Amino acid sequence: MVSLCRLKKLLPALLTFLMLTSVIGYVSAGDKPIVVTTTSVIGSIVKDLAGDRVDLYVIVSPAICPAHHDVKPSDVYTFSKASLILYHGFEPWVEDLYKASGSKAKLVKISGAWDTPEGIKSYYKNVALKLKEELGIDVSDRLNEVLPKIDSLAEKIKSKAEKVGASKVKVIAMKWVEEFVKWLGFEVVADFGPPEKLSSADVEKLVKVGREEGVMLVISNLQSGVEFGESLANEIGASHIILTNFPWTDPDLKTLMDVLERNAERLVRGVELYHVKSITSELENELNLYKVLSYCLIAVVVVETIFLGYILRRRVKH
Repeated sequence: MVSLCRLKKLLPALLTFLMLTSVIGYVSAGDKPIVVTTTSVIGSIVKDLAGDRVDLYVIVSPAICPAHHDVKPSDVYTFSKASLILYHGFEPWVEDLYKASGSKAKLVKISGAWDTPEGIKSYYKNVALKLKEELGIDVSDRLNEVLPKIDSLAEKIKSKAEKVGASKVKVIAMKWVEEFVKWLGFEVVADFGPPEKLSSADVEKLVKVGREEGVMLVISNLQSGVEFGESLANEIGASHIILTNFPWTDPDLKTLMDVLERNAERLVRGVELYHVKSITSELENELNLYKVLSYCLIAVVVVETIFLGYILRRRVKH
């Protein structure tokens, strides 16, 4: 017979075993396949297309660059239970994580840029294809709803950019958002990579180009850090704009279409604010000029008054 004291010692281990058994049993017996994605980019598409037909897990926080993700024990467990794993190909930790997890799931790469309408449509089509091929889930109805919406949104935001004269606006952009900025019509006169990799010579060159070209906007990528972009904008007298490459960085950014629209709005607003700032600066300069002219006029009046007084006194004496 097991003593009460020994039973108390075994109780935590027993509870842990029962919890793990129940979780594993639930996963293996569940009706829904488990789809694991490395980022919210792919994850948001899976959610939009498949909805509650799958259990979705996303590994990396949308607030950071996926290359900087620190693998956790929970990631190993998540990979091990996956029915399908979707990744981009630029995550340096995926292969090691996959091996460590012993996962039997298919590891599928969904690659390419996603920051333009064509890129977004390509991702949607590829994810839909893999859901059908690997899991037998047909999402063609939802896909056929989404694709025209992407085209419609593209026309809408392009029109707004044209109205503010985007083609005449010179900008410096972080590389990871450069393709979108160019697609929207802005003139990118220089770009920069991850700020932590920039040398002092790189910074000096960007400052020089920014001043010589009359750059209006410096555009940062949220996931790569924003401090450098803000500093550069202040140095050259430009406005600083922060874009995101990933949905779910706030509750309103549920899909890549939301990200596309938000980024476009920020750029258009940035141009408008720059023009307001420029007009304000011109008015301030004019005001300062008027002040100087007023002081000069007062000085002239004082001098003339003194001179006339002197002439009058001389006439009185004579």
